[in-house]
Amino acid sequence: MSRLRAAREHAATTKSTLTRDFKHLLSPTKLHGYASSVLVREPRPGVRQQDRIKHWNIVPGDKVRIINGPYADKNTVREVASVNKLTNKVYIKGLPGKGRRATGAHLKPEHYSNLQLLVGKYEVPSTSGAPAIENVWATRLSSSKPFFIRKHGVWVWNRYAAATSVALPSSDTAVDVPARKNRIRIPWPSTKKEAKTPKPGSYDTLPEDALAITWSPIHPSTPPFFNPQPRQTPGVNDLEEAEADPYLDANAPIEHFLAAELSNPHSRTKKQKRWQERLAAQAALKEEFVKREMQRARRTGPGTELGGRRITPRESRRIGTWKWQNALVKMKAEERQRKWVARGGEEARKRRQERSARKLRRQAERLQTLVLAKEKNQVVPKSA
Repeated sequence: MSRLRAAREHAATTKSTLTRDFKHLLSPTKLHGYASSVLVREPRPGVRQQDRIKHWNIVPGDKVRIINGPYADKNTVREVASVNKLTNKVYIKGLPGKGRRATGAHLKPEHYSNLQLLVGKYEVPSTSGAPAIENVWATRLSSSKPFFIRKHGVWVWNRYAAATSVALPSSDTAVDVPARKNRIRIPWPSTKKEAKTPKPGSYDTLPEDALAITWSPIHPSTPPFFNPQPRQTPGVNDLEEAEADPYLDANAPIEHFLAAELSNPHSRTKKQKRWQERLAAQAALKEEFVKREMQRARRTGPGTELGGRRITPRESRRIGTWKWQNALVKMKAEERQRKWVARGGEEARKRRQERSARKLRRQAERLQTLVLAKEKNQVVPKSA
């Protein structure tokens, strides 16, 4: 396989169990943006547009077995690592990989038709007469009508085992799907990922150390902040008195009542808190503008400034959002003006204006009091 073809297959491989669109069914000239601009051609010869699978019932995380091919083994349960919807290929964990890494798209692919999906473990009759618990596989799959969840932007449907390796009674309890013989619903694999807790290093703080209470607040009425004894050695400087007085300790901790005043106001935590408060205030202001426009839309009717046209809720929401944006621009301008005044910008502008006025006044005075000295090259015109 060439590097270009391998790159195309790797870009079209997905590990997600969700179906957000059906762009893999588009023609090769319309696949722009699906994976890369390089993927505008067919990923592999022989996989035509009409041969691609639309509703994938085998997704990453499912348990399957291989029934055809060189790795066929009907007694081994394997797990799906990823799928390629452009080539109808499924990558199985546990098979020898193609490259140095045996993960993801580097695993050995198998065709969709060579796999059977595991339905579950059921009690099946055995030759000895006693029921035995065995794996039941779906030999034919079916699905319900897909529907789109706009909130999450995904297509969902239910998958069923229309035929199994061992005949089982129907367990279909869906309301919108009619009961069918040997139609068993197969749940989708769980997409929850286990949180990996890294091992603490030499520079990490253990949880018990972080939660340990190592400081207790000091009240001002307790030493070393309060000295009930008057000064016994007048004339001695403070350093000598601190060394002689047991109630005064230079290494004493700072009282907790000054923590807010002495803390850094520009710390990341405080800046983030102010940013969150500002976003919350903007969101509340937007809701207020939209609510006001919604109330105004309910009062509109014939004879208003809109020429008798009634405002729809969607239009009123857009108008409220537009007014809110203009209000934000005005508020930002006012905030810049306030900061400019607080920095002394207005006083500086007045000083510049006064300096310019003094300069012009001095220039006018110099012109008014200008006296030319008598020199040889000066000639007084004669009167006519």
